[in-house]
Amino acid sequence: MITISLTQFVDFVSTAGTPKLRIVRIAKQQSLEGYHPAKDFWKRLREFIVQMHADGRPKSAFDGFLKSLTDKKKQTAYPEAVNGYKKFLGRKKPTWFHPPKDVWTQGNLSVSLNPELGLDFEGTRHAIKLYFKMGQLSKKRADIITHLMHLVLKADTKDASFGVLDVRRSKLFAPPTASENLTALVQGEAVSFATIYDVL
Repeated sequence: MITISLTQFVDFVSTAGTPKLRIVRIAKQQSLEGYHPAKDFWKRLREFIVQMHADGRPKSAFDGFLKSLTDKKKQTAYPEAVNGYKKFLGRKKPTWFHPPKDVWTQGNLSVSLNPELGLDFEGTRHAIKLYFKMGQLSKKRADIITHLMHLVLKADTKDASFGVLDVRRSKLFAPPTASENLTALVQGEAVSFATIYDVL
């Protein structure tokens, strides 16, 4: 079974032509090397956001977090993401719940689905994937992410909506339902990914 991250699969689906080969090649190499926390630039901020909500702390907790940073690159990049996330929260005071996690499997390909946040805003529960990249999150990419979460995670958390948050821009994409057309697309792309992976 080939196991990849949701980001890797979305990159593949969103790309056309021969650049798909490079995405699969990188994914295969990373699979062989294994996960290295030191290479995960946003890990510390992502984990802080999760823990902040799990502990019920206010967004002012970010002030101390930013002051604790010693890595120059993080000192430069993290504040913009923090400001975007604080803007997203606004005056909302969500309560925490553990978001569902699972895998989507198609043929010989398995894609990990792990929204980081489970936030309840005044009785409405949201399972949210965080997007930190510099480039703006496109609707196409967001639709693929939320679609897969709908397909797999909805059965575990029927009363929750599923979304992906473009953290820097404070924009939450949370379509209410899955799309049959997208199901056919991701199934076909999964077969393509696995085929390329096997021959590279």
